[in-house]
Amino acid sequence: MNVQKLEQVDLPDPRTTTVFEMSGIPGISGKGGISYTCPSCQSVLLENVSASYMARIVFRCPACGKLSRMQTRKSPPMHVPSSMQTQ
Repeated sequence: MNVQKLEQVDLPDPRTTTVFEMSGIPGISGKGGISYTCPSCQSVLLENVSASYMARIVFRCPACGKLSRMQTRKSPPMHVPSSMQTQ
């Protein structure tokens, strides 16, 4: 089983992000291939899930109360060939 740590966050803007209040551990259990742990207490919050369904959701850990989300991946800088660059 692939286990990854969620990214700890501050309280997000409620107009743009959903906070999922979990009542137990794990909070969500599925048939995907990845499980995610709380970055603070290492409790398994998401068990066997698919990451694509968890974007833009912040999870509150029922064990320690910390907020976390899927780690965002930053795109690498785009290389522009010198022949296409403007002077």
